[in-house]
Amino acid sequence: MGIISGRDSKCQVGLESTWGTPVSTTVQLPFTSESLGYTPSYQEEDALVGSKTSRRMDIMSVKTAGDVSLLVKPDAIGELLAATLGEESSSETASGVFEHVFTPVAGGTNASLLGITVCVDRKVNVFQYISQKVNELSLEGEAQDYLRASVSLIGYDEAVKASMASVSGSTLKAMKFSDGAVTIDGSSFADITSFSLNYGNNLDDDLFTINSGQNMVEPQPQSREITGQMEVLYSEEADNLRSSKFKAGDTMSAVLTFTSEDEIVTGANYKLEIVMPLCYITDAPVNVDGPDRIKQTLSFTATESETQEAITVTLTNDRATAYIA
Repeated sequence: MGIISGRDSKCQVGLESTWGTPVSTTVQLPFTSESLGYTPSYQEEDALVGSKTSRRMDIMSVKTAGDVSLLVKPDAIGELLAATLGEESSSETASGVFEHVFTPVAGGTNASLLGITVCVDRKVNVFQYISQKVNELSLEGEAQDYLRASVSLIGYDEAVKASMASVSGSTLKAMKFSDGAVTIDGSSFADITSFSLNYGNNLDDDLFTINSGQNMVEPQPQSREITGQMEVLYSEEADNLRSSKFKAGDTMSAVLTFTSEDEIVTGANYKLEIVMPLCYITDAPVNVDGPDRIKQTLSFTATESETQEAITVTLTNDRATAYIA
């Protein structure tokens, strides 16, 4: 029967330029699991012909959907950030050191989120998922663990390939929760035990036309939703946030920075920085659950203004070319 296990499986992605047209994959994700699948919509003929049960059924539409979970490595997360946010500016900040700055894409006749081709080696077959759009990206971290990401994808179709592309995996260390630092309104906020951040594109994922045939019209993002949560040790500092921001209805500026142990060049480390200048704390419960340390959960929503983006994600690595052409 052979050894068919996930231990030696691979997951690769490549950024596309045209809806419905797959590309060669260019990066191997440090993935931990996936749930991508093919979803046909069946409909039975409803003619009254004296039948006792269902008769003929036909496929009316097809799409794909599922999640990919992975560890965050600074040379294997850029494609997903580009596909999630949609807008990029890049520059060389020092010799061999490049910053890729991602922000939410604005509307317009030529504006669109990039799709990605995803290939998964399931050992019996290599499955290709064509034109996958990121519906949601989540980042999560907790003490004594890695920084982890998950993308929820919605896409065009599934195919089978003969083999995976010859793409090497990252040799860099995965980022850890302990690589992180958080500032609130410019001041260090240290006693965080876990956090999560969710970026939702709210794709219109069920639109079909006569021209699109059985496949979806290219889904586009609607109102973006950016929410997060931090669990912190309860303290005077945390309680001040509850009173001055949550109860007062005022915004806070939150910056999450993860600095890798690996260096791009001497003195310049790989880095992931997330800036959210206008966050509202939407919930801040603090309760005694027993004899252990009291903790507080801060839930927040990132918002924008006329002059400030809701979120800006800066990835610093050694890639000289922009992810978004």
